[in-house]
Amino acid sequence: MFVVTGRKTALGFLWMAAVLLLAGLVFGLLAALYYTPLAPDLNAIGLRLHLLRPLHTGATIGWIYFSGMAMVYRWLFEHLDERQAAGESHLAELAAAMARRARWQRGLWGASALAAAAAYASGYSTGREYMEYPPILSLPILVGWLLFAVNFGAVTRFRLRTMPVYAWMWGTSVFLFVWPFVEAHAWLLDWLASRPVRDMAIQWKAAGSLVGSFNLLVYGSLVWLGTRLSGDNRYASSNMAFGLLLIGVLNSFTNYGHHTYHLPQGEAMKWVSFAVSMAEALILVRVAWDCSGLGRKWVSRGRFPVVTALLIATTAWTALQVLIALVMSVPSLNAFVHGTLAVVAHSMGSLIGIDTMAMLAAGLWLTHELGGESPQTGRQGLLAVWLLNLGLFLLWLSLLVVGVAAGARMLRTGALPWVGNFPGWLGPALLVAGALISVGIASLVRNGISAVRRPVQC
Repeated sequence: MFVVTGRKTALGFLWMAAVLLLAGLVFGLLAALYYTPLAPDLNAIGLRLHLLRPLHTGATIGWIYFSGMAMVYRWLFEHLDERQAAGESHLAELAAAMARRARWQRGLWGASALAAAAAYASGYSTGREYMEYPPILSLPILVGWLLFAVNFGAVTRFRLRTMPVYAWMWGTSVFLFVWPFVEAHAWLLDWLASRPVRDMAIQWKAAGSLVGSFNLLVYGSLVWLGTRLSGDNRYASSNMAFGLLLIGVLNSFTNYGHHTYHLPQGEAMKWVSFAVSMAEALILVRVAWDCSGLGRKWVSRGRFPVVTALLIATTAWTALQVLIALVMSVPSLNAFVHGTLAVVAHSMGSLIGIDTMAMLAAGLWLTHELGGESPQTGRQGLLAVWLLNLGLFLLWLSLLVVGVAAGARMLRTGALPWVGNFPGWLGPALLVAGALISVGIASLVRNGISAVRRPVQC
């Protein structure tokens, strides 16, 4: 059965994802110290914010990509089993080649991550947000992704017409990553150096689409996980699911607009971005409907109470984050938060509340799928989920309150405050929040690792 190979391949990616997740937590906690009087001490030992920030963001983005690809590989090899059951032959060679390409991909991305960290530690930075690493490292990253694309195409042959929405989400992500990733390097071209407005617009457009590529990995994983937990595949093939996919893909190409409302560029793109962002109200309605059924979801938790609890939290945070995104997309309201910690609150709420909780749920399902969660694991896991959500709410609320206040002050005075002008309570609040989040996530990761150590069988 190819699913055995698929599970091993998926767990290999999940191990890498767990390492990056824990690293991101450590770097994030250290960065939070910059909102306390300990900032000069960090500078004195070389842990400067311009070093910690790319380490934190790079590790957390890597966590989402690796965990998302783990779920895709788990499904791909299972789909090979379906093709074999339908009478196809010579699939063993294909499965072996896929496993080799997956190992190469992990190696290329792992080596790139280490090289980027070493470059940051030596003081190197391109100054490009989310891409501070040496541009040469983009080559192995791109090659690794293309290996993933080859594996996806080898199994599905991109004949997605009759497949459920999660296959479409993953297939779209395969293509969506490549162009924005290449586009994000346009700044290396000489003609763009004299066009700072165009440069900034391209940078934000590319970054927004790359966020869309890993979001589609997450959303596809969520839908597939839902079908496995419920045993019902109807939603994954419904018009509603494909309609929301269309809105999500459109938003991936235009959601950068609320970052560039202030740029002196054409109004047409701004109106398109605004209109597509407002279409997210349909997603909010759908998520609100899902929230009305959270009680029923918990009652039907079955063998996976911790996974179910994480999915419930993901649904609640999705509703909150879509609501905030709609508010931030209104230009007159965007002026109150642009460039403030309120944007960080929104990004952290999405990165942790939606993406990380969703992929923790997926990862725990992968590690427990054979035997389910034990009663002891369930109790410890539920406490960890509570701690994680409590810490995230404290982090989100603290950043949002300070950010909105700073935006209002900016509109009155024309100047943003710097770190020393933030409230004295902000640093301790961020540290407490970070500690709660770290304890919760570390406990869940430990939960998954203990399950992996059990013998693998199908």
